[in-house]
Amino acid sequence: MIIRYHHLMCIPHYTGKGYSEDFCENMEKIKNEIAESHYELTDKCDDICKHCPNNNGGICLDEDKVKRYDDKVKAALKNKQPLLPERICSDCKWFYICKDIEC
Repeated sequence: MIIRYHHLMCIPHYTGKGYSEDFCENMEKIKNEIAESHYELTDKCDDICKHCPNNNGGICLDEDKVKRYDDKVKAALKNKQPLLPERICSDCKWFYICKDIEC
């Protein structure tokens, strides 16, 4: 399984809302399987992005923004800091969902 760094923020906060039914089914599958699966982190489109309408031929339409999120997650992991949505991705369109969910 290939997981984009910033998706480490999305997976535990996922509550069944998303871009489409196809996206939601895929995200639910990944959320259920990630704890028992080997995964590799990347800063490119991943297995979640495969079902995202923002994936344009393997490049995210919001690449600058999600690259910033990836970099913040990498830095937090390197420095052994908690992955907090308010520090990493507060300008994400889904932040209103994540901000109140403790993981």
